[in-house]
Amino acid sequence: MKLYISILTFMCLFFTSPLHAQSKFKDKGKRASLVEIEKVKVVKVSEKTNAIGRLVALDPIIVSSKINQEILKVHFKIGDDVKKNDLLFTLASKDIIRNIKQITAELKLEEKTLNLLKEQLSLRDSKAKNAKNLKERKIITQDNLDNVNISLLQNKQQIAQREYNIIKLKISLDENKENLTFAKILSPVDGNIITIQGQTGALISKGKILASILANGLNEIETDLRSELASKIIIGSEVNIINDKTNYKGKVRGIVNSENIRTGTRKVRITLNESLPKSLSASGTRFSLEISIGKSLPRLLIPKDALISRGNRQIVYCFEKGLAKQKLVKIGISVGNKIEILGGLEEGQLVVVKGNENLRPNQPIKIKIHKQNKKK
Repeated sequence: MKLYISILTFMCLFFTSPLHAQSKFKDKGKRASLVEIEKVKVVKVSEKTNAIGRLVALDPIIVSSKINQEILKVHFKIGDDVKKNDLLFTLASKDIIRNIKQITAELKLEEKTLNLLKEQLSLRDSKAKNAKNLKERKIITQDNLDNVNISLLQNKQQIAQREYNIIKLKISLDENKENLTFAKILSPVDGNIITIQGQTGALISKGKILASILANGLNEIETDLRSELASKIIIGSEVNIINDKTNYKGKVRGIVNSENIRTGTRKVRITLNESLPKSLSASGTRFSLEISIGKSLPRLLIPKDALISRGNRQIVYCFEKGLAKQKLVKIGISVGNKIEILGGLEEGQLVVVKGNENLRPNQPIKIKIHKQNKKK
């Protein structure tokens, strides 16, 4: 019996000792969880409000005629896109070309006549000097000298008239050459034609509006904000403009200084810092807006992924000497994918942003090293 008990005791010790050793070994060599971390930073940001805005067009560009002529051809239709300097209208130019030829011929005649008059003036000037000498020698009378001087003055008057005529003709020639360029009406901007008011064969007068073009980029975003919010917005504040998960940047250009009594709102106008793609450039297109309110202030920010809710409490895990240290935090405003921390953390601390879902206080953790970081 004693032998049986001894054998049983030995077998129990044999089987339980390795299990005890293995358990002890596991506790001692527990593997650390891989996590990703980010540093707590102080960043100057302002509060933001969300709103819905719509694209509104500014005043279109008016295209008008600068001469009185007939429309020979209309090169585009309503709704067409045009580039700057595209030919929109061709006006009749035969009369203008005819005028240019006639004025050019008259100008040549006047210049030739002027040259002849100047040669004549040279001769009469010489004749006047001779007549003066003869008068001093009493060979001719004073009447004879006066007649020579009168002819000289008439010659100078004719030259002055011809010089005046040449100036007038040159001005008229320049005007007609300019009118010839006006016979081709070009688009002043890149844009989209929204109206055409001239037809082929129509006689138009100077100043007649022929078309209007909505220029590319000549648009703004308009939104309605509660008056108390609108009054806090600073002109020039940055605006994040979102459509279908694509972000664009803009700035507050102005705030309409009148309140809609029915809705208690004021209109805010936002200019775009960049051109929108054609698919979003139609008037009325809706955008989600994030508008900065008030002045930018330094705020302690962490990624929202670092935040874990525990009932009414908000906690984060910090990386401290290879361990996950739990911190109770007080949160403030939301800033994009980050959150403001009002208490519980300090700048420069390392918070766990990935791998924090199943962490426990004081659990060993190890920073996950990305391949790109390894290469560096």
